Amino acid sequence: MYAAIIGKKLVELTNQNAKKKLSAKEFWKEIFIPLFFDDQKYLLSGGNTPLENPKISWEKKKYPTPEERTKRIEAIKKNIESGVPDTSNSLVAGSSDLEATTSGQITSFKLPLSQEEIYASWIGVGLGVRVEGGFVILFDKEEIIKLLFEGWQKYRELVNDTTNLKGNQIETWNGHWLTFALGNANYQKELFVPPFKLDKSVGKIETQGWIKVLFALARQFPNEKLNVYICSLGQTNTTVGFIKINLPEIKREIEMYDYLFGELKDVGKRAIDEVYNTQFAFRTACQNGIIGLQEIQPKTLREYFPQRKKEGTLPKIKSDEKSIINYNIYLSWVLAMLNNKTTIQTAEETAKVLQEYVATTSSRAKKTQAINVDTLLESTTRKVFIENTIDILKDNPSKSEFFNRLVEEIDKMQADKYPYFLTLVKFKYAYLNTKKS
Repeated sequence: MYAAIIGKKLVELTNQNAKKKLSAKEFWKEIFIPLFFDDQKYLLSGGNTPLENPKISWEKKKYPTPEERTKRIEAIKKNIESGVPDTSNSLVAGSSDLEATTSGQITSFKLPLSQEEIYASWIGVGLGVRVEGGFVILFDKEEIIKLLFEGWQKYRELVNDTTNLKGNQIETWNGHWLTFALGNANYQKELFVPPFKLDKSVGKIETQGWIKVLFALARQFPNEKLNVYICSLGQTNTTVGFIKINLPEIKREIEMYDYLFGELKDVGKRAIDEVYNTQFAFRTACQNGIIGLQEIQPKTLREYFPQRKKEGTLPKIKSDEKSIINYNIYLSWVLAMLNNKTTIQTAEETAKVLQEYVATTSSRAKKTQAINVDTLLESTTRKVFIENTIDILKDNPSKSEFFNRLVEEIDKMQADKYPYFLTLVKFKYAYLNTKKS
């Protein structure tokens, strides 16, 4: 039960800060239970354990009485201390039926699981960060654990002060609180205004986007690669496992986006966190075992990559704010993937040469020249690209030295970098034509 490891770490951090010697059981009894389960609205679902709320009629607002809560708390303690770990006393222990869909974080090894670990697992679950897609991330980094712990009381206050706010959403809350706290150095002093919308009927918190959490982490820990555990606990439990998050790569995307907007004037800029949409769902992004630049590819950008089985798409860039923002998201990601100043400069120069090649041609020949450029920009491989420069060079002998250097660089370019290079040329070429028009 990895959640127990995270729970123990919070207990250790609390003991260090408060100079105490609390056990996981004592922490669970003195801090966790009063905050999470000894109030009208729970902060976390009790699963199949005695702690779970009965189905509540939101119209009648029926909640367990203090006496009922006390009975439930005593019942769960009895289950923990008298039985083996299972779904009757833990949220992450396997079902007694190993093939049940509610079995999670289990192994065929006969590992000893003490009462302390069961208590600690509850604490660890409370530190989970739920993101879009329904998956929960467990972090073992001390700074993150501390931030999440400090957010528990904030969520309790919000639940108590907001009549229609539904309980049992601590993991979803953690996603919003973490991004807020990571982005505000004085988060303890600042008034926290919930950045999420509440459904008017049941007060459900919208799940935080996983890319927003990653961007917040990348800004705070730009030089680290975090190992995290990802799972989904519910009617059917899913374990993704341990994933590495490459924050230096993700930070490179943020920096490139900011750099590009720094060159633009009279164009509104919105934070990348607000406008960034990814091509992949979170579960798909986890499939390679690491989340970096490749896994946060912007949505629909692949349409502009060289296409082998169909004709590719040339970007159409408008001068409105939304189009400019999308352009810079696409461009920043491609530039970050190339991460080579020489290649970037070559792509920019290529776009200028192609634009001049069409623009300075007589109107009678313009159509042919434009077709030559379109053909070049649809070259699916380095070899095809080099071949397609021939017709342009014949019409434009003054640029022979440039095309000779371009062909040499393309020939030496890594095969996996070529699609990004060509896509960058496409966007630069489209942008130059937009400025011209």
